[in-house]
Amino acid sequence: MKKFIAAALSLSMVLSITACENNKDNTYSDGVSDISSGASDGGESGNSGGESNPNTLSNPVKKTADGDIDMEAAMAYETDFEALEKQLSEREVDLSQPVSLNARNNPKTMEVWNYLKEGYGKRIISAQQQDNVVQTYEDKVYYNALEDLPAMKGFDFIHATGDTPNRAFVDAALEWGTENGGLVTFCWHWNVLRDADNPDQGRAFYMERDGVKIVNWNARDATVPGTKEYEVAVHDMDQVASYLQELEAAGITVLWRPFHEASGSWFWWGVQDDDKLAVRDGTYDTFQRLWYMMYDRFENYHKLSNIIWVWNGQTKICEVNPNTYDIAGIDVYPGKEDHSPLESSYNALKGYTYEGKMLALTECGYIPDPQQCVDEDIMWLYYMPWCGEFVFEPAAAGGSTPKTDLYGTPHPNPERLSDELLKEYFANPAVISWKDLPDTFGEKNVPRRITVWEASKQPLE
Repeated sequence: MKKFIAAALSLSMVLSITACENNKDNTYSDGVSDISSGASDGGESGNSGGESNPNTLSNPVKKTADGDIDMEAAMAYETDFEALEKQLSEREVDLSQPVSLNARNNPKTMEVWNYLKEGYGKRIISAQQQDNVVQTYEDKVYYNALEDLPAMKGFDFIHATGDTPNRAFVDAALEWGTENGGLVTFCWHWNVLRDADNPDQGRAFYMERDGVKIVNWNARDATVPGTKEYEVAVHDMDQVASYLQELEAAGITVLWRPFHEASGSWFWWGVQDDDKLAVRDGTYDTFQRLWYMMYDRFENYHKLSNIIWVWNGQTKICEVNPNTYDIAGIDVYPGKEDHSPLESSYNALKGYTYEGKMLALTECGYIPDPQQCVDEDIMWLYYMPWCGEFVFEPAAAGGSTPKTDLYGTPHPNPERLSDELLKEYFANPAVISWKDLPDTFGEKNVPRRITVWEASKQPLE
């Protein structure tokens, strides 16, 4: 099992592998640890008071004078699920365009979209989930071996909502997209109230972890107006929408992967044991309602234009209308070293995904061998190893701090990769690295934290 030890109040957390019910050879899960020091408060972000940014195409998220979501305005918009599903079912699926009609009018988003579509099946985009965005340990492992980086970075809205919102991942994504010209993807480990009737009990996204449980939170009620869950859901969705709008204003397209790994019961939005009877009698729709509510608010209410939607439901049970996602993803964590193309997972994903959608290895424990991917014609759109010990060798078992040399250079985790493996894989013409991305995405300035670290290696005169 993989574990990252942390505590929510110190902006860290624990995530572990949980076996997939359909594939005993693979394990699906993920984790993030401490991300920030000195990050600014979430109240400083977004378009406070509803003032629009001239660089955005979307409707400004309405906020109060202190920067919080204007709940009177937010609650006035409700999703008509029946009307939305009817509209989606009547619309022809166009695989040549993003599902977001707003995105089709954003030249920056279309540039990324066309790049993804034109390269799909020919080359594989390298990606890496981020952990500590201050120390950027993962970056240092790659840059030390390659003087290059993965083309896309994975960020997380995990701490972006709640009583003390923290925007460290948002600021890191803004920097990566504007100063370094890299691609951006976001997931959301969405912390909700552990007890909807008692907010003082804190928040969590795991149903149960290390004795901490979500005891009174109904996922379906999060889509039902009039419930406490719904009020929290509306607030948090709109808070995240405001961050996405900041990225939109900066010209950054986001591959947006909400409600990930829904096939399992470890997250509150996943298929729970209590849902299985509804699944059997064909009345399960909790995941779909959550997905459609978010899609509707982001697409039709806020009209965000910088989103490419990634569906990571991982099961036919959580199937959603193909007009609401562009990419289908799967998270795969083999129980032992495995750099194969993961053919069985690829075929499983393809089997329950609308034909023609791009397929991605949205999280993985080992980097797949690109030459095997080419030889076996298993061309993932991108692969993204998880962070921490999936990249660097931890200083202590289960820790999130790496072993380093005198200059703070992390050691690659020998159980998962090496400098030689990275050099071999990134030299393969099938792999797109950061330096391979077109200059139109932005100038390839070496990240500031890399240049500072590199300078520390120079002998003093």
